[in-house]
Amino acid sequence: MKVINEINQPKSNIDINNLIRMQEIADIYQTTKQMKKSKKYHEIIVKICDSTTKNEKILILKIDSLNYLNKSYKSLEATKELLNLNPYNLEALINIINYLNKKY
Repeated sequence: MKVINEINQPKSNIDINNLIRMQEIADIYQTTKQMKKSKKYHEIIVKICDSTTKNEKILILKIDSLNYLNKSYKSLEATKELLNLNPYNLEALINIINYLNKKY
């Protein structure tokens, strides 16, 4: 998973840096084969992302966690939201390509 550039932090009650750290912890758990802990962190990330104002960085974190949780449909819904904010967002376009590669 990608670490998101921390410039232009969103204006919300959620600190994007904390979400990024949570994703890093989830990645460490995945690397060390502690899948239940990794899954739990990704579920928390999605829940937090759902409860805050949407912006590109929040949606990218949500998409990454949904993909980890194998929730492709929800990931594509978040991708659509991301493309509505920025139709040129590379992460969104890559997510669509990855989905199509898995499906076909």
